[in-house]
This record gives sequence, structure tokens and C-alpha cells, in this order.
Amino acid sequence: MATQDTDAATLERLLEISSLLNSTLKLDELLGQIMTSATELTGAETSSLLLLDEEAGELEITVATGKPGEAVMRERVPSGQGIAGWVVEHGEPAVVDDARQDPRFYGGIDETTGFETRTVLAVPMATRERTIGVIEVINKRDGSFDERDAKVTTALANHAAIAVENARLYARLADAVVASRMSYRL
Repeated sequence: MATQDTDAATLERLLEISSLLNSTLKLDELLGQIMTSATELTGAETSSLLLLDEEAGELEITVATGKPGEAVMRERVPSGQGIAGWVVEHGEPAVVDDARQDPRFYGGIDETTGFETRTVLAVPMATRERTIGVIEVINKRDGSFDERDAKVTTALANHAAIAVENARLYARLADAVVASRMSYRL
């Protein structure tokens, strides 16, 4: 019975996020909500959302929760490095039970913050065309991340990818409208 209650609460939370997604273009607010939900729903200590900067070829931590959250905001992970870099390259989730023993682990962020990453679940944020970022949930409070955690985080990553793409499209449209008005005045 407890599992059904948990599943119902998870589904309710995912529906709330879906509703938010369809009602706002305030990207920072929405992504923060998605990441807070990812942390709560997976029983993680913290989470982060990394967006791919295609020009620089790096992942930038755009949203982070928990203790190290503020310290890692806007930190960058070099292209192809770390578990997140692997997820971008392969376009598939990664579940890591012992981060320090995983050859993909990038310890630069831990060194900067003094935080200790033990377990990681990283899933791609993908649009139809490409992977645009990664959601990571870090340090499961009671053991290791499992298939349920991967499914929930993947659902949240899909919502986040849609939100990012919608915000980017809206910004391009707004820029085009301004440019059009400027050229009309000339």
C-alpha cells in the first residue's frame, strides 16, 4: 500500500510540473521547480541541471539544489568529461553506485565545493534533434538509485527539455519582433 501511495504522489507531482510547464515562460522558476522535485522524488541530497553550451563545447550548471547549490551555479564541466559529459555523448542515462570509482567521474566540482559525491543518476535532456543538457540527482539518501528513480528523473528531464526549447523559441521570436519593428521604423 505504501508503494501505491508513493507512486500516486509521484504521478501527482509530475502532473503539477506538466501544468506549470504549459503555463509559464519563466524558465529559471520552472527549472528550479523541476530540480527541487527531482531531489524530493528520488530521495537525493542534491541535484543539478547542466545545459550544453554548444559554442564552448561545455556543460554549464544552470540550476543546482541542496548544500552545494549556490557554490556550483554557473560552474562548467569540460566537453566529454564527467558522467554528465558521457550522458550527452551517448544520449542515455547513467546510474553510478560509487562515483569515485567510476572512470567517468569528474571531481573538479567536489574539489571546488568540498562536497562528496557518492552516488549519481544522470539522464539526458533531449529534444527530437539532440541532447541539450543533463539532469543529475546526487547521493541517494537510502542506498542506490534504482529503475523507478531513473524513470521519474527521465520524465522530469523531458519536461525540462521542453521548457528550455520553448523559452529559447520565445526569445528568438521576441528578438525577431523587435528587429522587425526597428526595420519598419527605418
